[in-house]
Amino acid sequence: MTKVSASIVLYNNDIVEVKKLVDNFLKVTEDIEDVALFLVNNSPNNVELSKALLEIDSKNKQIFTILPKENKGFGAGHNTVINKINSDFHFILNPDITIAEKSDINSMIHFMESNKNYGLLSPLIKYPDGSIQHLLKRESTLLDMALRFVGGPLFKKRKQYFVNLPDGYSKIHHAENVPGSFMLFRTKTFKEINGFDEKYFLYMEDSDITKKVNKISDVVFFPDAVVYHEWQRQNKKSIRGINQMIRSMCIYFNKWGWKLW
Repeated sequence: MTKVSASIVLYNNDIVEVKKLVDNFLKVTEDIEDVALFLVNNSPNNVELSKALLEIDSKNKQIFTILPKENKGFGAGHNTVINKINSDFHFILNPDITIAEKSDINSMIHFMESNKNYGLLSPLIKYPDGSIQHLLKRESTLLDMALRFVGGPLFKKRKQYFVNLPDGYSKIHHAENVPGSFMLFRTKTFKEINGFDEKYFLYMEDSDITKKVNKISDVVFFPDAVVYHEWQRQNKKSIRGINQMIRSMCIYFNKWGWKLW
């Protein structure tokens, strides 16, 4: 019997949207006998959200609420479940993810069961309108990270190369740098690497954990399964977001080496 767990880190999210995500995940995993969904409220001062999560928790034995005393970041939020899960596979989900079909979940799990060498799987991620989000990246370099802040046609080929364009989204292949909005871990691997590096508050924790998995296992991009994500570039919308991105870049390159290009 396959055991599946999942964690969703919340921060002042609308409870109606949270309930939609919970209902969606439980619906697409209803054929799996053992499912545990962890809801982590990373907004400890939002008492109403905490109450609402506990109410959802009380009505469903598959749901578990975690209420950290402080917000230590995205990765730290997901790490709160490490000692609570005994699943075969563990999903990391953003609150704005939608999974359209059971077959997408089932195909991901079947692939991981059939290919023991992979510790992390990333599906094809699309916008709600069906267009592909080009979030599958190559290994981060200083040049590529700097170009994220440069708009227009400058360095177009390099920008496309970094996000695996033009043909990196059509077939199954090894992945160097996958997005944290939706991840499927072999739970054994997630525990072996001790989850996310909590030095990152936000941004680049997904790049970091991909490298950690690739050190002991393999990471795969799996476009045979699709999820939908209402994604926004916060780092381009605020000075605070830009500063947080730069801080995370420094943590990443200090850890893995300052690769120029």
